Amino acid sequence: MYQANIQAAAINGFHTMAFSERVQRLCATGVERVSVTRPASSEEALAALAVARIHLGGLVSDDVAAAAIAHNPDIFHLVGERGERADRPAFLAYLPLNRRGAWALVNQQFSGMRPDLTMVCRADERPHAIYIWLIFAPGTLTPTLRALAPLLGRVAPEGCPLFTRGVTGHTSRLFPAMGFVEARAAYPNAAADLLGLSPRSGFPVFENDAVARAAGAITVRVARTMEDMLKCFTIRSATYMAEQDCPFDEEFDGNDFCATHFLGEIDGEPAGCIRVRYFADFVKFERLAVRHEFRNSRLSFRLVREAIDHCRRKGYLKAYGHSRSDLVRFWGIFGFRAIAGRPHFTFSEVEYVELEASLAATQDRLVIGVDPYMLIRPEGDWDRPGPLDRSSSRPASIGPRRRNHGPSIERKAQDLTSSSLASV
Repeated sequence: MYQANIQAAAINGFHTMAFSERVQRLCATGVERVSVTRPASSEEALAALAVARIHLGGLVSDDVAAAAIAHNPDIFHLVGERGERADRPAFLAYLPLNRRGAWALVNQQFSGMRPDLTMVCRADERPHAIYIWLIFAPGTLTPTLRALAPLLGRVAPEGCPLFTRGVTGHTSRLFPAMGFVEARAAYPNAAADLLGLSPRSGFPVFENDAVARAAGAITVRVARTMEDMLKCFTIRSATYMAEQDCPFDEEFDGNDFCATHFLGEIDGEPAGCIRVRYFADFVKFERLAVRHEFRNSRLSFRLVREAIDHCRRKGYLKAYGHSRSDLVRFWGIFGFRAIAGRPHFTFSEVEYVELEASLAATQDRLVIGVDPYMLIRPEGDWDRPGPLDRSSSRPASIGPRRRNHGPSIERKAQDLTSSSLASV
């Protein structure tokens, strides 16, 4: 029973992450032989570290490892059956980071040698990011990689960014082959040697406590009113028509009233927007625009992230878009990749690349069978009661509501008949 659960988790664990095709194939072919992992006791973990120190330098001290395991007994896993290869044990050690820890890691304020355990999740907490502390797999790399899948499936079933460092020549080649990229591509303040692997939905935005408290400065919402739409149109006019000389009928292409628009504001000032259109089994992201005076902010990231989360909630698993050739790297942060075999194409005198991304499924997606009130609430505001929820407190009736607009037709007819008889 335990082995069956591990196999299911292994598939889920890898399918939510942007691992390279090579790793996906490697682990998919071995699903029937998923490696068994189990949390190590403090004594077992320290014994395994002692063996690893024979082969590797610069590992954490015993007191640091013991304190971390006492904080979260699930962070140190032995790979293989109990007692197997005790002389050269294979193991995975990772640090599940909370929101504060994730922000600290990508801003060079988290130390793997002496981790601040207030930034590390306990066993019952869902992490915002996972830092791979150490993988020690002498001669057993493939089984150890397969063992990583069930851990991801259990610890972060909807996907979670992974971070690590290539501290040896072998790992500096291995991790990029697995799909890891320089963390600085998504987080400009990250250390030069920090590597990151995103969920399929892309790298999230991490905020520290001070930024989170001031997050009201940046707001993103679905455009629902004509005023909101005019703000989006104004932003796009300033960006595409004024800066890029785009003709009016090319920018405003007739698709604006069959799409969802997201409006971003900074301190209440309209600053950015993005448009999403829906097709049978995919969504298309387009018209991302941020006014030039706000391009040093994180608004563009917030707009794309909010749009992705919105589409995941609606049940979409695939996204599509067109990117300028020089902006492909930006979209790669969110899991978009160029579609293989498709040529570049041009419109409005700009060269574009077709991109696609897999969106991780979410457990709270909107499907037939959810609370019917959710499906009649304002778009994107599905978790709060709306006007029709509040109307349910009034008595129900069958057929149209009757309003008191004076006597009914039947009553008028009766009055007319009575007055006619009286006059006779």
